[in-house]
Amino acid sequence: MSYAPTPPPAGYPAPPPPGYPAPAPPGYSGGPSANPVQLTIEHQDRYNRGLGCLGIIYVLREIVLIPAFICLFLLGIVAGILFWFMQWAVVFTGHYPKGPHAFITGFLRYLTRIYAWLFGLTDTYPGFFNTAP
Repeated sequence: MSYAPTPPPAGYPAPPPPGYPAPAPPGYSGGPSANPVQLTIEHQDRYNRGLGCLGIIYVLREIVLIPAFICLFLLGIVAGILFWFMQWAVVFTGHYPKGPHAFITGFLRYLTRIYAWLFGLTDTYPGFFNTAP
C-alpha cells in the first residue's frame, strides 16, 4: 500500500516536495540585501522591571523623554529643510552629498532609538551623543 498525499484545495498552490525550500511569498524580490534600509532590535534576556512599571503609566515615559523630544523637534526642522535642499541637489547633480546624507541618517537613527525606548523594546535610554548605529 502506498501513501498518496491529498491534493490541496482549489486555489492553493501545491506544497513543495520534502527536502525543497518553500517558495518565496508573492512580491518578495530577494534576500536581506534586497532593501537597503534594515532595522534590528535584539530581544533582551531580561528587561528592567522599574522601566516596565514606568511603561504601565505610559505618560511617565513620555515625561522622561521631554528633553529628547525637544532635541528631536529642533533636529527635525533642520533635517526637513536640509532634505528639501538636497532634493534639488539630486535633481541637478544626480547624487546625494555624503554630509547631508549622514546627518539625516543620524536623525532617523536617533528617532528610532527614542521610539524603541518609549515602546519598551530596549532599556537603553536614547542619549544625545550616542553614535552607535
